[in-house]
Amino acid sequence: MNPPSLDTDTLLEIDDLNLAMRSFEGEIQVLNGVSFAVKRGEIWGIVGETGSGKSLTGLTVSRLVPTPPGRYLRGSVRFQGQDVLKQSEETMRTLRGRRIGMIFQDPTTNLNPTFRIGTQLVDVALHAARLDPTILGLPAGASRRARRAAAEKVAIARLEEVGIPNAAERVNDYPHQFSGGMKQRVLIAMALIGRPDLLIADEPTTALDVSVQAQILRLIHGLVEEHNLGVLFITHNLGVVAQLCTHVAVMYAGAIVESGPVRDVLKHPRHDYTRGLLASVPKPSMKRGELRGLAGGALAAEALAPPPPRAAPGGTIMAIEHVVKEFPGARRGFFDRAPPVQALRDVSLNIRQGESFGLVGESGSGKTTLTRCILQLEKITSGRIVYDGIDLAAQTPQQMQALRARIQIVFQDPYASLNPRMTIRDIIAEPMEIHHVKLGLTPRQRTDRAAELLEQVGLTTQHLNRFPHEFSGGQRQRIGIARALAPKPDFLILDEPTSALDVSVQAQVLNLLHDLQSRLGLTYFFISHDLGVIRYICDRVALIHHGKLVEQGETEDVFTNPRSDYAKMLLAAMPDPDPDLSPLRRREAVLL
Repeated sequence: MNPPSLDTDTLLEIDDLNLAMRSFEGEIQVLNGVSFAVKRGEIWGIVGETGSGKSLTGLTVSRLVPTPPGRYLRGSVRFQGQDVLKQSEETMRTLRGRRIGMIFQDPTTNLNPTFRIGTQLVDVALHAARLDPTILGLPAGASRRARRAAAEKVAIARLEEVGIPNAAERVNDYPHQFSGGMKQRVLIAMALIGRPDLLIADEPTTALDVSVQAQILRLIHGLVEEHNLGVLFITHNLGVVAQLCTHVAVMYAGAIVESGPVRDVLKHPRHDYTRGLLASVPKPSMKRGELRGLAGGALAAEALAPPPPRAAPGGTIMAIEHVVKEFPGARRGFFDRAPPVQALRDVSLNIRQGESFGLVGESGSGKTTLTRCILQLEKITSGRIVYDGIDLAAQTPQQMQALRARIQIVFQDPYASLNPRMTIRDIIAEPMEIHHVKLGLTPRQRTDRAAELLEQVGLTTQHLNRFPHEFSGGQRQRIGIARALAPKPDFLILDEPTSALDVSVQAQVLNLLHDLQSRLGLTYFFISHDLGVIRYICDRVALIHHGKLVEQGETEDVFTNPRSDYAKMLLAAMPDPDPDLSPLRRREAVLL
């Protein structure tokens, strides 16, 4: 069969790609008939849940899937007419980083912490210059010193291009001296050094705040316009796809179930799975419990059965009064310190019994510090935190341990927060052992309660003797919720509980939290940077910026009539799965 002809603008064409991976259970097909083409100036979004084959598709373009255990069954991956699956490794090294750039998901783990940023960028520039000397702008035979000096100029120029201020000075900094958004910009600069024709971005905004995410999306959009690149943008965030991409391919179980121009697919989805993904995204018009998840890759027939009516919020259960938290400044010699750093500045808020109170802020805004102060893992500098009439700062360690049975936390990362060496029974029973004075349960009663809690969060007693690695991310988060409920708390701190989850799993967890609150009368302190989640689950919300509360009130009032400039900025940066609401796309419409 002759390969289909490519026009001059087509950078990448994947045709009937089938990939299998060897495992202990035999060979499993992980990509099944994947086909699409990317032209210059196009941004293709590859969207789907974890395990759908998105990242494998991106890795295949650079032929980074190891073989074995991988085996290509059939199909082709042609980049500018060359089938990369048939090229030698030496040829692939001339393509990777030079004509095909890659932006990885986690900038923290993809930058070497022991080398300065400039050193890492210069190494990439020198390697790219071996393949294309024009990158450094030097004649052939230039000295090693001249090449390194030119590479340093290229590194600074790329950092300036991606919007890093004082680039000439920042090249001497180490990765830990950059914020998450700035590290992601460094990775983008690194990918641009070789002047690639195709850029593969694997979940580049997943760990970023909504405002930083908006900056990165504007940056990628501008780079495509300036350099006429093609982009393969891998994500599970439909709002990001709607805001940035020109085309989208929806993947499920290793196959593309729907693809086409982004407006056609997101405004008029044809496949049940696409409709299911869109229905899993919280929208302003939705009431609690109305999110619809996915069942076997298709939209659930109906929303979950409505929980019993939730009681109206009662009186104040937690009062945070004029809290200030300072950390000592960095040392400047043996006898001198920098001024103290104020992580929290005069923070005051009241949380009512039985309500969901949301706290929104960017990384470094003070959300985590406030949580640690509530749990008395950090001592406040001044002010008071009063829980049910008890001043937490005045409690002894023994008294505070007893109070922690009433104040529990669900952590952000369901993978890192469960001990991999413990069974689920032991994980859920551990808080009952710690708070045995309050609960007074025998070992047999603890096992029974662990089984009861698993059923409350939608799992079964058959899961009791399994280990965390045997569960998906959504199931692990359910186990984390069951563990937090074990000592019968009144107050749950939910620290970004859905940020690591796919949208369909997020919908299930949000509906579960709503159901548990209605049945058990819990109070939620919900910390997130996802404004859509906050709007769906919370009664009231507060916005924190640089350690100071800038706005708080009823959730709908804050979202529909924001008063502070910071709230307006966050809401403007919030991605919406409707392509017509994208500020980037509105600008395109004006140009047309």
